[in-house]
Amino acid sequence: MVGIWGMGGVGKTTLLNEINNSLLGGDINMGFEYVISLVVSKEPQFKKLQNEISKRLGLPSDSGKNDTFEFLKNKDFLLLLDDIWMRVDLPEALGIPLPLHQCQNYENRGQRYKRKVIFTTRDDDVCAHMNAHKKIKVECMDKEEAWHLFKQHTNEEIINSNAIIRELARKVMMKCSGLPLALKVIGRATSNMKTPEEWHHMLRSLIKMDVRTVASIEVSLFHNLKASYDNLANDTLRQCFLCCAQWPEDVRIPVSNLIEQWIGCELISDFENIEEAFDEGYSLIAKLNEACLLELEFGVGLFDDEDYVKLHDVIHDMALWIVSEYGKKKNKWIVGGSDDDLRQFSKWEAGKWKETELISFKGILSNNSLPKFLSDQNIDEKGQLFVAATSPRYPNLQSLFMNCCVLCDPRPEVVIKFFPHMPSLTHLNLFGTPIAGLSKEIRVLVNLRYLNISKTEILSLPYELKELKELKYFLFRSKGFRGRFLPKVDGLATISMLPKLQVLDLFENTCLEASDLRLLMYMNKIKAISLVVDSVEILGLLKHLPTWKIRLHNMQNIHTLQLCDLSYKHGKGLMALHINHCGFEELFINSSVVNLKHFYLCRLEKLKQISWPAKTVPSECFQRFTVVDISFCESLRSLSWVLHLPCLRTLNVQGCSAMKELIDPAGQMQQASSGLPTFPSLQNLGLYTMPNLVSLSTCPLDFPVLSKLTLFECSKLKNLPFKPSIVNNKFEYVDVDDKEWWEGLEWEDTTIRSHLAKFFL
Repeated sequence: MVGIWGMGGVGKTTLLNEINNSLLGGDINMGFEYVISLVVSKEPQFKKLQNEISKRLGLPSDSGKNDTFEFLKNKDFLLLLDDIWMRVDLPEALGIPLPLHQCQNYENRGQRYKRKVIFTTRDDDVCAHMNAHKKIKVECMDKEEAWHLFKQHTNEEIINSNAIIRELARKVMMKCSGLPLALKVIGRATSNMKTPEEWHHMLRSLIKMDVRTVASIEVSLFHNLKASYDNLANDTLRQCFLCCAQWPEDVRIPVSNLIEQWIGCELISDFENIEEAFDEGYSLIAKLNEACLLELEFGVGLFDDEDYVKLHDVIHDMALWIVSEYGKKKNKWIVGGSDDDLRQFSKWEAGKWKETELISFKGILSNNSLPKFLSDQNIDEKGQLFVAATSPRYPNLQSLFMNCCVLCDPRPEVVIKFFPHMPSLTHLNLFGTPIAGLSKEIRVLVNLRYLNISKTEILSLPYELKELKELKYFLFRSKGFRGRFLPKVDGLATISMLPKLQVLDLFENTCLEASDLRLLMYMNKIKAISLVVDSVEILGLLKHLPTWKIRLHNMQNIHTLQLCDLSYKHGKGLMALHINHCGFEELFINSSVVNLKHFYLCRLEKLKQISWPAKTVPSECFQRFTVVDISFCESLRSLSWVLHLPCLRTLNVQGCSAMKELIDPAGQMQQASSGLPTFPSLQNLGLYTMPNLVSLSTCPLDFPVLSKLTLFECSKLKNLPFKPSIVNNKFEYVDVDDKEWWEGLEWEDTTIRSHLAKFFL
């Protein structure tokens, strides 16, 4: 048991990741059969962590702690635990056998198994409570180490060009006190400073923050890191950064959710269509990432097509510190993620809530704390009931975000009735919360501009919703549906009565009536709309609407579809298209539809071809495609058009029984003549239930960044046309259902097979 401890931002997580990567990516694993890496965090969700362990060990999804314990007790394993704040009872909480030197009666005295645990923490006491056999304190860097790291993240060429700048740069570096995170963040903040005046200004900004008056070194760190925040280009960028702190620590924030949040908070507002808004959002994320205030991550699984961002713990704490006006108003934002948080908030006296402007809860619940918190009970300043509803409990609350799920069974279905307690509310996000309805009291929220009730249990909207005259953003996505049946929502016509509505998202939920859609169209304020289309009449209206995401559902009597007819201005703004259970024989994608990113086709049994204008090539028509997912299109014979798509990251093909070659000979000829690289950005390739697939291509193909490969039920596939350069890829995993079939594949270079075998799940 080894404890790695030190202050936030000093490099503990980096060190643990280096250990993990060296064991997983190297040829030598030091004799460990299993290496398990977990992030525990301040509010650990042990059930979720235990499920993650089971998944990594290949145990059934319903395995419990006892199953994990029995599996590991006779195995050699290394457990890496990042960011623990209190003692973790490994057998009780996670089903992990203790290291043998901590076991009084280990199971088999004749065989000593290698059981190692390495954890990181900010607190030396945690090392003692965990009975760490060895403690390693990670210290800040000395001057020369710090100077070397600082120069890596600033512009060394500028520093070396001027003796004055070099001297100032060393002084700025010294203000970081050898903390790696601060060196990296402030180094990036200075990377474009070309004059001594700019460096003087940065140094003065750091010096003015008088850390001598601060009792805690953590606060000193906040002051130092705030220089990077202050150095952001404008207030909008700063507000976008602070908005990220509405998610709890250690949460990977989906980029799409974050950008939608920015749009809803009107940090992104000057746009004609939703594509422009998302482009601006990605640009803002890039700037925050460059400033080392956001960490950018990509999807972790084959079916995870999302990009993510994450705040480092210290950066997250700093953001909340800034929001609290540097600790003066600690209750201004309340951010939580556990049952204990909700119980603590619920016990607060009314006086504590007066300064609260935002409550954000994003987490997993396991009991009835959510119904209690969202109840309509009136509570006075002493916590007593029976106060009149005219005395709001949260008088200054502007934003309420309750994005949570409940694990208990049966899950409570709550009808929201707390609206009279929150008269100042402008933003209400109940995404994924198990609520069954909104009460008619919602009419009191006359200032509400943003409402998100996506993926809830709501099947009826109150007529009083029409009283929300300021509402601009209404998101009501479904959890998704299976087969041919759409969920039906009562009261949907109320939406057409909202005079200021700009963004409407009903994706995968239900169909608007054509008459209601016309009312929205004539209001001429809609900037983006997502919806399900199941009639020719509504399909005909789309060319007059700024569509965002569309699902065409159960339309059997149309044989040809032109994508330019699916949104106004020749498809501008359309970002996702799902087509399922339709009778199309041909999809015609004209060259102006270049904004589409996600393309899903499911159960189009009659579809024979996807075509484009004669004088264009697919890579021009589909410039921004990132995800192509095609399943059970049983008449489709090839997908040659995906060969050169410049941004395609994920390709999944399933159940296309007529397909013998993924890329047909004509496509291979086009490849040879074009000179373009094949699959230049493809990271994830999945082929499932392809009974007649014989080859991907008869010519070798480039897969320069492929990292995830899944092949299930492709028994006739004879070879994989990978070029030898694929061994240079940074593979994450290879998953096949039949190892014997894999061994029988033909390879031009057998070193490719042995290389890929290292990454088998």
